[in-house]
Amino acid sequence: MFELQQHTADIRLLVRAATPEELFSDALRGMFAIMRGKFGTAQIVRRRFVVDSADRTSLLVDFLSEVLSSAHIGRELFDDVVFVKLTGTELIADVVGYSPVDFEQDVKAVTYHEADVRCENGMWTTTLVFDI
Repeated sequence: MFELQQHTADIRLLVRAATPEELFSDALRGMFAIMRGKFGTAQIVRRRFVVDSADRTSLLVDFLSEVLSSAHIGRELFDDVVFVKLTGTELIADVVGYSPVDFEQDVKAVTYHEADVRCENGMWTTTLVFDI
């Protein structure tokens, strides 16, 4: 589950999930919900991302940044992800989406501001701030 919140010149996304995989998946879907893609004659695209980071929070931000870069380059919108590997510091993810897509709103960057992936009372949570 994710919830969008307006933020000065940015958009804040609160993400809550039962597992780290769901947290990362919902964060991905939330980012593309902000961008709101319009499909023409879109084709299915598949991409594999391999990311290594210092910790789980950095891993999430770095993963979303990699996917966002691919989205900008290929005009792609991703709405599904399968994690081949997901640890606290590395992931291998196969994402599926569509291209070409025209976006209604641009997300320029995923920031580290307020990002803090944590597990409390059995729920994984984080806040992400996107520069728009």
